[in-house]
Amino acid sequence: MDIFNSEYLQIALAFISALILFLYAIDTLSKEFQELASNKFREILGKLAKNKYTATLFGAILTALMQSSTAVGVMTILLVNTGVISFHNSLGIIFGSNIGTTVTAQLVLLDSSILAPILMTLGLLLGAVSKKTKMISKPIFHIGFLLLSLSLISSTIEPLKNSPEVMNMFSNLSNPIFAYLVSAIFTALIHSSSVTTGIIVILAQNGLIPIEVSIPMVLGANVGTNITSLITAVKLNLFAKRVAVADFLFDAIGTLVFMFLIKPFSFSMQYLSPDPGVQTALAHLIFNVIGTLIFLTFSKSFEKLVISLVRGNEEEILFKTKYLTKNEKGKPKKRIKNIKMEITYSIENTIKLYQKALSIFYNPNDTTQMEISKFETLNDYLDDEITRSILELTKVKLCPRDAHATVILIKISNTIEQLGDLGNDFSRVFLRMHKMGMSNKEVNIEKLTDIYNRLIELFREIEKNIIDTDERRLSLIKTKEEEITSLINEQFDIHVLRLQKEAKYDGTIFVDAISIIESSVYKVRSIRKLLLKQIREYCQ
Repeated sequence: MDIFNSEYLQIALAFISALILFLYAIDTLSKEFQELASNKFREILGKLAKNKYTATLFGAILTALMQSSTAVGVMTILLVNTGVISFHNSLGIIFGSNIGTTVTAQLVLLDSSILAPILMTLGLLLGAVSKKTKMISKPIFHIGFLLLSLSLISSTIEPLKNSPEVMNMFSNLSNPIFAYLVSAIFTALIHSSSVTTGIIVILAQNGLIPIEVSIPMVLGANVGTNITSLITAVKLNLFAKRVAVADFLFDAIGTLVFMFLIKPFSFSMQYLSPDPGVQTALAHLIFNVIGTLIFLTFSKSFEKLVISLVRGNEEEILFKTKYLTKNEKGKPKKRIKNIKMEITYSIENTIKLYQKALSIFYNPNDTTQMEISKFETLNDYLDDEITRSILELTKVKLCPRDAHATVILIKISNTIEQLGDLGNDFSRVFLRMHKMGMSNKEVNIEKLTDIYNRLIELFREIEKNIIDTDERRLSLIKTKEEEITSLINEQFDIHVLRLQKEAKYDGTIFVDAISIIESSVYKVRSIRKLLLKQIREYCQ
């Protein structure tokens, strides 16, 4: 076949142009829906994901709208990595996204000659009507644009179905396993199973490939789309990696089972429709629906399988309150108690942050740094939620003691958030040490650990007094504060003397570290004084 023949060249150029429009339409549509994914959207997603069935439905709808299971998969991985949803709750979204990705194959079957211009015109008009309708105008326009590009692809390759040279070229894909692998690799390269399945259905519809080839190819496309998710998760936390592996295993296990049954499965599709394009699109839909139902039924076993394959002791840090709820009702006394409990939870996270920060001295790995960042951000989030809950409480009439307590609790929560910032600074001291190439021996880690342990003990003591404030225990905390401050001042004096006597002595890392501990002690002192003021003025 002369590839430079003008007829084939014109068809190739037209096909490439239509394909570029299709890729652009899918990419733009995906971005439009991602822009709609605001903080409110993430909050809704967190609620829906708590139930695996609603999560599956949501995953299917979201993927159908975004026209990209890859985009939804990557977004889910990132949301798990940042702690918006848990690994356990992400599985439903992953299962559902595989159903949603079948929509493109169904869209190919539509007669878009009328529907595409209607949607594009509607989108254009909605954009000009008002600001309220402008939000949805672009997605509607680009769905119409997507249908138009699919129609163009179909019309450009229609002349090829009578070409013996082209038929001979596609006959090389007659081996189902080869067709499966080619489709998987192609999908991995373009990062979109929607594009691949759309093209496959068009090829089948135009008689260029038989059903025995098109079905293995759509199965291969399901596996190929997971490569992007696996690459995305490489540098993310343990739970994000588990989501990526779960997504891959879902398609890998499912497609391999169907590949063993490819002959009877392909034969059964021929009973549903005489059109090879319809048969291919239905096969894609049936495979994903059956696979989703099976995996939903055995979701607990599947989750255990993924955990056993992707092992690790990393703690899952989730951005949610432990004791507070939205629109909380009840008596002020009960609500104040819940706020105090949430503050103690914030202190627990602060302790974990400082523990992770000290571990950087021994092992400055990326995972620990990521955990520190998440704990610090979680502290910010909890402070915002505690403040929100207190402001909600102030909308009702309060007695003098409770009114004063709301002010005290806001100040305490803000101070704990600042402690989180100091904990992050504590880790950066050791990161700087490693970056400078300093040996661990150059830092008096025994003395530093002793002062650090006293600080952690101080945190735990102040945590106990948040719920059950006791003046005698607060006085003991004051004594411990003074002991730590005395130890730190002693080390500062030793540092000054060594600078005068030893030319090679540096000691800045050690001094920076204990300076941050000193600042942390001052923050604890502020909390202690606030608690003492509350108990002396209103709890006598």
